[in-house]
Amino acid sequence: MIYDEWENFSGYAIFSKEVAKAIADFKANAGPELKNGTYELQGRMLYASVFDSKTTARLEDAVWETHSNYADIQTLIAGQEINFRRNPDGLAPKTEYNAASDYQLFLSTKEHGAELLITPACFAIYFPGEAHITSFNTGEGISQPIRKIVFKVHKDLFQKSEEN
Repeated sequence: MIYDEWENFSGYAIFSKEVAKAIADFKANAGPELKNGTYELQGRMLYASVFDSKTTARLEDAVWETHSNYADIQTLIAGQEINFRRNPDGLAPKTEYNAASDYQLFLSTKEHGAELLITPACFAIYFPGEAHITSFNTGEGISQPIRKIVFKVHKDLFQKSEEN
């Protein structure tokens, strides 16, 4: 997992320069007028989903998710939310792995792991296999409207180190 501000995004060498530029350019131009939908930046290897949602009000209603082939880059256009990240070991499956959509859901737990505040100025990257909860409320159990971007980056686009 990586959690940081957008101004530092280009400093991470996990993606090629072309991938990082496509993500940063899309985010920089994602204003409130951007329509909901899926935007292919490099076909289905790199795309952005833009949508309106509401935060989950109660932790017991939240679900953990993991992916096998894609990293999620979670950020917002408007609003704020809490994300949680933890090791998936010990989580009880809620669904079977959905290969077509690359996700598996797990039941909520009292142990919620690392807590991250997501705003339009920052991002969180969840790599394949990392359990995360997104779109959780930031205050007193009240659901709040948010406008999100979730970038999906296929693992084949991860930058390989010199040693691999």
